[in-house]
Amino acid sequence: MKKRLTAATLLIVLVALLVSNAMGVWFLFNQEREDSLESLKELLILMDSQSQITNAQAAAEQFQQAAPDKRLTIIDPDGTVLIDTGAEAGTLENHANRPEVIAALATGWGEDTRASDTVGVPMLYVAKRFTDGMIGRASMPLSSIDSLVWRGTLGLLAASVVALLMALALSRRMAQRAVAPLGAVGDALSSVLSGAAPTSLDAYRGDDELRPILRYIDKLVERLGDSIHSLTSERDKVNLILDCMDEGLLLLDEKGGLLACNRAARELFGVPEDSSDLSGLLLPTRSRRLREAMEQCHSQKTQVVLDVDDLPMPGRSLRFFLSPVSGQQYEGQRVGTSILLSDVTELKRAEHIRSDFTANVSHELKTPLTSIKGFTDMLSSGMVTEPEDQKRFFSLIGVEVDRLIALINDILKISELDSVAIDQEGGSAPLLATAREAADLLDLKAKEQEVTLTVSGDECTAALSPDRLREVILNLAENGIKYNRPGGQVSITTGCENGQAVLTVSDTGIGIPPESLDRIFERFYRVDRGRTRKAGGTGLGLAIVKHIVALYGGHIQVESQLDQGTTFRITLPCA
Repeated sequence: MKKRLTAATLLIVLVALLVSNAMGVWFLFNQEREDSLESLKELLILMDSQSQITNAQAAAEQFQQAAPDKRLTIIDPDGTVLIDTGAEAGTLENHANRPEVIAALATGWGEDTRASDTVGVPMLYVAKRFTDGMIGRASMPLSSIDSLVWRGTLGLLAASVVALLMALALSRRMAQRAVAPLGAVGDALSSVLSGAAPTSLDAYRGDDELRPILRYIDKLVERLGDSIHSLTSERDKVNLILDCMDEGLLLLDEKGGLLACNRAARELFGVPEDSSDLSGLLLPTRSRRLREAMEQCHSQKTQVVLDVDDLPMPGRSLRFFLSPVSGQQYEGQRVGTSILLSDVTELKRAEHIRSDFTANVSHELKTPLTSIKGFTDMLSSGMVTEPEDQKRFFSLIGVEVDRLIALINDILKISELDSVAIDQEGGSAPLLATAREAADLLDLKAKEQEVTLTVSGDECTAALSPDRLREVILNLAENGIKYNRPGGQVSITTGCENGQAVLTVSDTGIGIPPESLDRIFERFYRVDRGRTRKAGGTGLGLAIVKHIVALYGGHIQVESQLDQGTTFRITLPCA
C-alpha cells in the first residue's frame, strides 16, 4: 500500500506538471506569436505612413534598416512582386493567390503561416493594403519564435525536475506515516479473529481517526454472535424483498452463467415458480447486444442500461440495468454481474404516442397561424390595395381562424375525454332520432359533395348523452362524405342486437389501406395527409369517437377495402 500511495502521489504530481508545462509552453508560444504579429503590423503601418504613393525601393531600404532580420515584399494589386528584400523580384512568381494578399485586398489586413516557396522555411506573414492600393507584406521565420519558446521551456523543465524530486521525498514520508497505524490495526484484528490477545495499540490511541476503530475492536468479540444472528435475519429480509419486487433480478457469474433469480424474473420469461429448469432465463444471454453490454459492464466496471425488443416474445420491450459486482460471492461462486429487468412495453408505447401528439399539435397549430401571419403582413404592408382583394384576404384569414378554432376545440375535447374525473353526464339518447338530426346538419355538405346521405333502422335508446352521440355520428358521417367521390353514398343504420345499441356508418368512398387500419384512431394520424388538409380535417375526429365510445363502455369496429368503402360499427349499452 505504501508503494501504491507513493506511486499515486508521484503520478498526480507528474500529470499536474505535464499539464501546467504544456499550457505554459502553449501560452508562451501564442504570446510570442502575437508580439511578432504586432511588430510586423507596426512596421507595415510605418512604411505606409511615409508617403501617399509607395516608393518600393525607398520603402525596402528603410525596412532593412529598421528590421534587418525581417523581410519586406511590395506587391502590385494584380499580384506582381515589385520588390522583395529577401530575393530578386523578377524571379518571384505572381503573388495574387497568396492567402494573406487575398485577405489584405479584401479587408485591408491579412495573415498566414506557411513554408516559404523562396527560402523553404516556415514563415509568419502579415500583409497590409497601403493607401495607394499597393500591398505591403512583412514576414519573419518561425524559428526565431521557436528559439524564444525553447529557452522558456528549458526553465520550466528544470523547475519541474526539482518539484518532482521534492514530491518523491514528501510522498514517501507521507505514505509511511499513513500506512503505519493501518498495519497496527490489521495486526490487532488478526489477533482477535485468531482468538489470541490483541496487540497493543496504545501508541495510536491519540489519533482521532483511530479512536472509533479501537472501540469497535474492544467490542468485536462480544458482538460476533449477535452479528451472525443479524446476518441471518437480513438474508431472510433480502430474500423477501427480492420475491416481492415487480422488477426481475438475475445474478450472473463472471462467465455469464446464471447463479440466482427472483420471482419476477421467472414470470417475465414464463418459467414456473417450482421449476428447476432455468434454461428459459438463459435466453437473454443469447442476444448479441446483451452479450456486448455484459462484456462492457464486466470489462469497464461501469453500469449499462439497455433496451431489448422482442425478448422473450415478439412485441415485448425489456429494459436491462446491468451493474458490475466485484468481490462478492453467491453460494461459493464469484458474482460478476447483476441484471435488473423491467417491462417497458407500455411505457415506450405511451412515450411514442405522447411524442407524436406533441409534434403533430405543434405542426397543426403552426400551419393556420403561418397563413394568418402571411395574410396580415401583406395587408398591413399596403401590398393589397384593391377592395376586392382585401375582402378576399380577410375572408381567407377568417377561414384559417375558423380552422384554428376547430382544431383547438377538438384538442380541448380530447383533453376533456382523457380526464379520469370526467362526468359522463348520464342520460340516454335515441339512436335513430339523433342520427336523423346529424343527417340534417350534414345535408348541405353532402349535396355540395354530390353524396347521398341516408338514415334507416329501428329506434333504440343508448346509455349516453345526446350531445356525445351526435358528436360521434357527425364525425363518422362527415368523414364518409369527405373521403367519398361524386355519386357516392353514406348510410347510417341503427338498431338493437343482444341487448346492445348498434350504430353502423357505411360509405362507398376511397377506403383505408390495411396497414393503416390499426392507426386511424391515433391523434392526428392521416392516411392521406394532402387530401385531409384539403378537405379541412383536423385529424382528431376518429380519436374523439374512440374516446367517447370507450368512456361509455362501448366498442367500435372498422372494416374497409380500398376504392370500395369503409364501415364503422359501434355497440353501446342500452339505457
